[in-house]
Amino acid sequence: MSVIYKAKLKAAKTAVSEKNYDYAYDLCHDLLELDATSYPVHILLGVSCQHMSKWSEGASVYEKAKLLPKANTLAWQGVCALYEASGDHAKHTEALRELCDRLIAEGNLQKAWECMQKVLVLLEGAGDVRRLVRALEELAPNGPYNALLDVNGADPQPPTIVDLLNRMYRLESDLDSRLIESEVNKRRTRLGAGPISRVRTEVRSEVYAESGLLTTLAQLVEHSMSGPVDQLLENEELYFECLFDRILFVEPRNEAVAQLVNLAEDLVSNDKCSRAFELLIEMDDVGDRVAELVPKLVELFPDSVLAPAARAWMRSDAVDADVVNGDADVANGDARESPFAQLQVVKSMERMGRDRACVDAAARARNAQHEFSEKYGAQLPRSRLQVDLASAGSYLRIGPEHAGDAEELFRVCLEADAKCTEAALGLGLATCALGNNEEGCQILQQLVDSDPLNHRAWGGLANAQLAADNTSGAIHAYKQAIAVDPVCAEHHAGLADAYWRLGGEWRSDKQYAYASWLAAARVDATLPRVFSGLGQWYQQHGNDPERAKRCFAKAMSLDCTNAVAGPLLADIYAREGLDDECEQLLLSATDALFSQPWAWQRLGFLYLRQHTNDRAVHAFQNALSSDRSNRVCWEGLCEAYLGIGRIHTAVKVARKVKELDACVSAHWLCAQTTMHARMLDVALGHFDDAIECAEDGVWTRVLSVGRAECLTMCAEKWYHDGLFGRAAEACSNALSAMLECGARSFLEWGVVYVSCVWMARVHSQFTKHPELFDSNVLEALMGCAQSQVVEQGPMPGYLKQVVDKAQSEGECEPKVRLVLELAAVAAQLRVMLAESSVLAAQSWTDLGSVYYTYSTETASSPLLFQSQSLYSSTKLLDAAADCATAAMQLDPTARAANLQGTVAAVSKNSALSQHAFIVATRRAVLSGMPWANLGSLFLVHGDIELANKAFARAQMTEPDFYGGWMGQALVAECMDATECVDLYEACLAHEGVATDVADFGYAYHVWQSLAVLDAERALSHTERALSHTEQNRLLLAVYAARRYVSRSSDVHGAGHYLLGMLLEHNGEYESAALAYEQALDMPHVSDEHKWTMWSALGRAQCSSDQYAEAVASYTRAAEIMDADSDQLTPGQKLGYLVGYSLALFFANQLEASLHMFERAEPHATSNSSKLATSTLLSQVLWALGTTEHKQLACQHLIDALLSHTSIPSLCVLFAMGVLSDANVADAAYSELQGQSDPRVSRLESYVCALRGDVMGGRRALARAVYKSPDARAWLQMAGFDALCGRESLAARAALEVVGRNAWTMQMDGRAQLEVVVGALSHLARDCKSAGKKTVMYQPWVDHNWSHIERS
Repeated sequence: MSVIYKAKLKAAKTAVSEKNYDYAYDLCHDLLELDATSYPVHILLGVSCQHMSKWSEGASVYEKAKLLPKANTLAWQGVCALYEASGDHAKHTEALRELCDRLIAEGNLQKAWECMQKVLVLLEGAGDVRRLVRALEELAPNGPYNALLDVNGADPQPPTIVDLLNRMYRLESDLDSRLIESEVNKRRTRLGAGPISRVRTEVRSEVYAESGLLTTLAQLVEHSMSGPVDQLLENEELYFECLFDRILFVEPRNEAVAQLVNLAEDLVSNDKCSRAFELLIEMDDVGDRVAELVPKLVELFPDSVLAPAARAWMRSDAVDADVVNGDADVANGDARESPFAQLQVVKSMERMGRDRACVDAAARARNAQHEFSEKYGAQLPRSRLQVDLASAGSYLRIGPEHAGDAEELFRVCLEADAKCTEAALGLGLATCALGNNEEGCQILQQLVDSDPLNHRAWGGLANAQLAADNTSGAIHAYKQAIAVDPVCAEHHAGLADAYWRLGGEWRSDKQYAYASWLAAARVDATLPRVFSGLGQWYQQHGNDPERAKRCFAKAMSLDCTNAVAGPLLADIYAREGLDDECEQLLLSATDALFSQPWAWQRLGFLYLRQHTNDRAVHAFQNALSSDRSNRVCWEGLCEAYLGIGRIHTAVKVARKVKELDACVSAHWLCAQTTMHARMLDVALGHFDDAIECAEDGVWTRVLSVGRAECLTMCAEKWYHDGLFGRAAEACSNALSAMLECGARSFLEWGVVYVSCVWMARVHSQFTKHPELFDSNVLEALMGCAQSQVVEQGPMPGYLKQVVDKAQSEGECEPKVRLVLELAAVAAQLRVMLAESSVLAAQSWTDLGSVYYTYSTETASSPLLFQSQSLYSSTKLLDAAADCATAAMQLDPTARAANLQGTVAAVSKNSALSQHAFIVATRRAVLSGMPWANLGSLFLVHGDIELANKAFARAQMTEPDFYGGWMGQALVAECMDATECVDLYEACLAHEGVATDVADFGYAYHVWQSLAVLDAERALSHTERALSHTEQNRLLLAVYAARRYVSRSSDVHGAGHYLLGMLLEHNGEYESAALAYEQALDMPHVSDEHKWTMWSALGRAQCSSDQYAEAVASYTRAAEIMDADSDQLTPGQKLGYLVGYSLALFFANQLEASLHMFERAEPHATSNSSKLATSTLLSQVLWALGTTEHKQLACQHLIDALLSHTSIPSLCVLFAMGVLSDANVADAAYSELQGQSDPRVSRLESYVCALRGDVMGGRRALARAVYKSPDARAWLQMAGFDALCGRESLAARAALEVVGRNAWTMQMDGRAQLEVVVGALSHLARDCKSAGKKTVMYQPWVDHNWSHIERS
């Protein structure tokens, strides 16, 4: 070694000690160039690199140093220091492990333990639990570092092996839990992950496969054996709990189960761990050890999962069965996977007699047994046998429908244990229940033969023979059973049942039954069937209903599901009116066992009697859930649905009743429900079917009355639909039916009353057909009614006063008088026959309504603004008021209050009327009629604001009631509001509404709106067809006017006149003329109105080409009133004279027409009327044909044009063909060249035609089409081409007209239709299409149909 090398080495060491690492770093590199194998230089260079943060180079230097021959622990220590300074914990840990291995190799265990301690601290600080556990495992027995635990004098001292294993247990347990939770949360959100239970099972399997927790615990138990016993037991319990939870994931399973059982035995022997007790109890399979283990479990661990089931097992013979059942329920909730707990639930249900619950519990018990067997590989034959026996017995007791299930289970039990007498007994009974009585009795006989002292076998044989109707054999077998076991109450009760069914004389069989039941009661006073039997005996033979009632009550207290005592006791309570006791009894029965049809059925009828129909529906539905063929329940359900207003559902239920049994009552029920649903035609069919099926007179009478009631409802419907003939026929048939069956009851006279009321209403609308009323039937019923009034004895004083007051001569038609008198007598009889104040009040209201109707001869409802009183009788009104007062005193219903208010209003008693209507609003909070009546009262007295509020309240209360809408329309009309048309239309939209006011009001206001529209068009000189909305309103107004004139008397002719005006607007001139003629036929038309109607008739006839008839009509008008009369307005005079002039003109009476135009001209005051009159006068002058008259016509027109230069007059002029002078036309054309109106083009075309310039005329029309390509422009083009003889061009223009929906225009002029159809005459298909479209728009115009015939 040279001096330089030594000097540099010394300088390097000095630099490191002085922390001059840069200089040391350079020196070390120089030294390595001199000697690359120098170990000290490598160490110094590594230290320099560490402090200069040259981590990679430093690690490389240390690795080279480890390989040098003179290497010692300094290199490994340097690496550890380097990685510790760099913060690389992973490499630091590995370096410490290598240092530990080096120290162990050198024998320095103390230093090695210090290194391992650092490794554990690093892993714990990094939170790397898995690597920390692996490091601890290396310290555990059989680990590479286990020797480090034996080091003495180390600081800190190494832990003991037990402490180490405890720490490993805690870490591994926590690690497994966290891994499972995190992995489950990760996987459960994956698509297609499946149920959470499956995901958790898969994760647990994977985690437990990697876990070493069981090994750690096994070692912990092993190393604890030398320590304290308590510590050992504690560790064993930990091991047991862990192995118990992971038994499904341990392989091999058999060895794990054996180890688990051994641990449980050790723990149980030391009274430790409730789970150990539970496992051994389950594994024992209700064997001999259960009696030892169960009490200790209850004593040591009263809150354990299996403790409730253990208590239930211990109390299996206890008297308080509810306690046992309660324990079993707790076990069922907390230990669903325990076969032992589920077995106790099954037995508990069996003891309590809850057979269906027992069957359900048995299914859960089998699942628990199967899962336990899969988990532990242990078969549980005894538990399975007990579960199957209990389940089979429950199936057998439920009913014969489950006898097959019982038989199958009993055979399974016999296969498992051929000597099981209980299974053999059950098999015999199940076989008999299936109808194989011979085989069943044979099985039971074999059982009896093999064991004659088996009293249960004798009892089973007796039950089988009783089921086979071998009552004598059953009695013998029961006696044998009693001989073997005289203290078995079941045998005594069975013997009593057999005697009761024997059916002999009372003093033999029934008495023996009574004695046997008494014997059974003395043996066991807790047997329900005994007391139900005794109750039957006392009820039917003992003549002691009170004792029977007590016996039934006792039976129900023992078993609230007793299907014998329950119905009988409920019926007793119902007969005695003890509804609360009856409801409590039935509810307790259904609460104990839901499937109790008898209880639900009676509960439903109880709720029907109490009018709680929604609860009745629920009860009947529950009853039908067990027996869908119970017709009685279906009938009750139908009535309940009717009660809650679900009418259509009730109809469906009634059909179901009819499907089950198409008897008379089923037909009657269908008829009643369909009648309530207003399916009246269907209801009449059901009544007819029921009458055909009826055999006794009672049913025939009931059905006849029901059918008559349905006919009255049909009359009401047909009346509102306007079918007055059918309504009258229905009333007549109803009255005939009542006469045939001889009406006597309150209900039957109610049918007579309603029929008479609707018959009177029909007459008020159908006066032209009195032959619909059969006087013979009415007189016969009147005689029957009067005789019954006499039979009822003296009439009550108040009623007699009212009837005497109402005796007055009416002014109505005799038959109507007879109808109303019959209705009054029927109502009187109902007053006398009423059995309650409610019915009496209803009858008083009926009687008052008749008197009110009779006094006013009105058939409308009590809405004031619908009454049309032509005259009134004060006495009858007073009688009606008295009836309303009586009704209000008995039962102040809304109907009675409405009647009182209406009568008071007619009698001018406004205060009483207002009070009565306010009472009606409070009594009928959901009805709009009282508010509408109140609004009518306010309206009559001119209080518009209050009337508006009342009608608005009627609308809000009952939006479907038309009275509120009609009242609002009347208010709007009084205020001249434009909304009245919409309100009248809303009123008409209500189905079945036929009111005169609404019909007339709507028609009148639509006519007014059309008149305003016509005036606006005249002022603006525009021509426009009606819009789609306007046309629809016009058609609806025509319909309303027609309905008005058909349903009201219209004695003043206003309705017919209005109808004619609307028909004229719609182009139905012939129908309009007919309406005017009918208006003139009305009896109360004034002369002024007749003049107006004759004028309108003349106008309509002139429009429909009846010129001679039009002249005659105008002449009749002139006879009534001269046109110069001061009673007429200037507008009326002008319209009459112009119309008369036109009629004379078209009738070729030109001189008379000229005279009329001359009379009309002074009455034309406005510019438009002056121009129109002048134009028409010129036309008449021109038509006279003389040169003088033509010159006068031209001069007259020129003067008119000079003063009124408007295009419409010229268009009319040329359209009429008045002027044929080309010079005058040319002058007029020249003046209009600057006008922008498109009608100028039409004028230009006529001018060109007069000049002979055909192409110029067509070009003018083409410009008009280009500017405004509507159907009218194309129509002019088609007409021009047709006049010029160009058929193809005319046809093409006509096709444009048809294609542009020209039929939607008012083409009421025949010329326009002729143009279209004539232009298409050589195109047959198109011509026919055009003709059809004109008919579609105006089917009432006769000549439109001729176009189709021509095509």
